[in-house]
Amino acid sequence: MKNLEFDIGSFINRYYIDPILYGDGYNIVNTLTYALILGISLFAILKLMAILKVNIDERLVFATSPYILLGASLRVVEDVKILTPPLSYMFITPLVYFLAFFITAGLLITFIVMERKGIIKDYAKPFFAAGVAGIVLILGILSTKEANAWWWVPIVIFSLAFTFTGIVYLIARHFKLEFLTMPLNVAILFAHMFDASSTFTAIDIITGFAEKHVVPLFFIGFTNTAFVMYALKLAVFIPVIYIIEKYFYDDKQMYYMLKFALLVLGFGPGIRNTLELTFI
Repeated sequence: MKNLEFDIGSFINRYYIDPILYGDGYNIVNTLTYALILGISLFAILKLMAILKVNIDERLVFATSPYILLGASLRVVEDVKILTPPLSYMFITPLVYFLAFFITAGLLITFIVMERKGIIKDYAKPFFAAGVAGIVLILGILSTKEANAWWWVPIVIFSLAFTFTGIVYLIARHFKLEFLTMPLNVAILFAHMFDASSTFTAIDIITGFAEKHVVPLFFIGFTNTAFVMYALKLAVFIPVIYIIEKYFYDDKQMYYMLKFALLVLGFGPGIRNTLELTFI
């Protein structure tokens, strides 16, 4: 029994605790675990929305969009060493995602209750405004750190993301691939081109940085360039968007929930990378 407890403890430390404490990044075990948690979380959110009787639609996705930037910004607070352990551990992946979720869910529920009690007319507007206020607060904290010599990084990343998204959009229009010209789907593609651009800029243009996610790390190592991230992102997310449009369109709750998750998966790490390169 002692050997079993020791082995379980060693396993947890090696694959879950040490990557958080020492910033070692991801491994196949915690990657699969976090993917499973993400899937369970999506269904939990759907259940919560059903209990609250809130429709998941474009209005809610738009109102929640500032919290993607807020969550990514919270992660950078730890990157720039503003906080010290043990408080800083709450701002390390994946714990920071739970923190961002509880902040977002807590504010959403608060404003929904206020709307139903007649205190406010529309929960979406103050919910959106609170997210923006949170972003301003975190960016204000980050601005206390002197920006490094890579002040041009956001310009390069945005330019690359717009360029590749524009190319895909024009090709989609030419070949009448209507699902790739829908506004929300274009936003999803931009989110992942933004993430790919931030990785490419850090590894290939600035150099000295390394990918921490398992699958991208393999392909970057195989091709010896982070430019492969563009192809990898398009190869994965264009089919995913198509599947969502084809098989989930009639289930609006799941339809918009999946699209919001794709926005988070793209903008989350992309914004984090961009802010880290600017302020670290």
